[in-house]
Amino acid sequence: MIRSKYIVLIIFIHLTSYIRAQDTVNYPKSILNQPGNIHPLSRPKNVDHTQDFQFAIVADRTGGARDGVFEFAIEKLNLLQPEFVMSVGDLIEGYTEDRDEIYRQWKEINGFIEMLRMPFFYVPGNHDYHNEVMAEVWKELYGPSYYYFMYKDVLFLCLNSEESFHEYNSGGIGESQYEFVKLVLEKHPDARWTFVMIHQPLWLSENGGYWKEIESLLKRRKHTVFAGHVHRYMKYERNNGKYFTLASTGGISQMRGLNFGEFDHIVWVTMTEDGPVIANMLLPGIWNENVVTEEVNNMIYAEKILIEPVFTEDSYFKQAQFKVLLTNDTDYPMWAYLAFSENQFLFTDESIYEKKVEANSGEMLMIPVNSSQRVEINRLEPLIMNALFIYKYEDLREIQVEKKYAFAPIKKEYAHFTRTKIWVDGMLDEWQGLPLRVNGSSYKTENIQEYFGDYDGSFEFDIRYDYENLYIAMSVWDDEVVLDKNGSPWSQDIVRIYLDARPLVLSSNGKDQDQFEDFLYISFAPSSGRKDNIEIFQQDRMPLNITAATKSTIAGFDIELSIPLHYIQEKNGSDWQNFRFNAAFIDCDQNNSRTGIWYMPEWNSSKNFVGSGIFFRKEE
Repeated sequence: MIRSKYIVLIIFIHLTSYIRAQDTVNYPKSILNQPGNIHPLSRPKNVDHTQDFQFAIVADRTGGARDGVFEFAIEKLNLLQPEFVMSVGDLIEGYTEDRDEIYRQWKEINGFIEMLRMPFFYVPGNHDYHNEVMAEVWKELYGPSYYYFMYKDVLFLCLNSEESFHEYNSGGIGESQYEFVKLVLEKHPDARWTFVMIHQPLWLSENGGYWKEIESLLKRRKHTVFAGHVHRYMKYERNNGKYFTLASTGGISQMRGLNFGEFDHIVWVTMTEDGPVIANMLLPGIWNENVVTEEVNNMIYAEKILIEPVFTEDSYFKQAQFKVLLTNDTDYPMWAYLAFSENQFLFTDESIYEKKVEANSGEMLMIPVNSSQRVEINRLEPLIMNALFIYKYEDLREIQVEKKYAFAPIKKEYAHFTRTKIWVDGMLDEWQGLPLRVNGSSYKTENIQEYFGDYDGSFEFDIRYDYENLYIAMSVWDDEVVLDKNGSPWSQDIVRIYLDARPLVLSSNGKDQDQFEDFLYISFAPSSGRKDNIEIFQQDRMPLNITAATKSTIAGFDIELSIPLHYIQEKNGSDWQNFRFNAAFIDCDQNNSRTGIWYMPEWNSSKNFVGSGIFFRKEE
């Protein structure tokens, strides 16, 4: 039965060759017949590639097989779709005379090979053909231990370097196999190429039996030799040909990488009219169409941590517990490793926290944070948490994602209720002072070296609300107000307001994703003085009835802004308690420099920290 299967494979290969020989490459005339002979084709002529073909070679699997690697290679071969697959031996561990164990091992490897969608050619290695019993089982299962076939005028010699295991301790070719090779080569003198598949690289052996005689015969023709056994890739140029020892396809290896020739691979050979083109495909580099799916993208970019910020009325901090929610909404388990950088005042009980989060689930960590000494909260630098997330994905793939988080205890800020009617006209008479100041000691971006202090650019602000609106007032100091009559936001002074009205944990952990959807991004230039109401950039993407006005001052300009309270109620709830806020003055000077002066770090910057800019509702 095995021998009949082998004959069917050979017939299949020749039949495939006959069918493909009838293929032609006919380019549509509508492409080629263009004025001036201009067309979207690099080589506008018929080229007959019907004699070209691709086959693959797998290297040693055993001598200490590493689980899953050979099976992984089978999956990749099915993706690549070569016309057939060759081997160079060592498919089973062998080295036993226990017939039942030998059968079991062959059954195991054949279970993998049967998953291939193309023919596979067996070649014996020392682990497959070590003694008389193993030789008998080979003959029973596969017939001849050395053979040949022709495919598209290319000769394939599959030899047995283990045939004379009694005569040559390190492998060798016996006389009968040499005579076989001699007859085959005489029978096919016009083969356009000859490939030799053999397990042991007998050209490296002092006593390889009749191998030197076979090399002498090969020297007269175009040929390439592939061997295994040493589990280390090496190319040799000898005997008017190229000889290769292959690395491994799951066999024992130190796996030290390319420079050492130690890696798992598939050899991909394209036979052309000019000879073979050989490519080494390292298994980890071959992926199916699922290399990046929505799920993989989610593993990388979806938020995996939500930190509940800690707010206090006190001016000094001693200790607090931070709740860290780990979320995994994929179908694969996730391992989270959290490590903290050194901080001048803040420290945690443990330097590293580890947690496994099962698929589609979450885990809560309680992380105590203490202060090394009594210090004002406003002097605390945020605690930096370095997070590593690891997923065990399909095809032995490990996906690792690194992220940084920053958090610290925060002193509460309030938006106060006002009973005084606020007119959005740019005049700040009804505000009775602006308590929050943003200046040179605050956060700055862009051309920081062009910033020359508070007089160059700074502002004060306050936030209030009534039953209908949230109000923001800003008084900007600017030594030169720059306006662009064409309205470009990049060549004039700009005010930016961020407002995230989602529930506390969501807004506190926001990182500038989904502008206008998750939070308001309000940007406008000061009025030129010709009108009080000013144009807000992209106002069509914002809630209705947002209004803004500015007035010129001796120091720069003042701003008033109103946002309908129903927007905050929709995002946070009718009994809203807080929102997240940030404001910036982008100072553009006559020398075209731009400096951003921010109340809090930009939410998408590395300085952003959880809970920055949260304002709580304060009723008088």
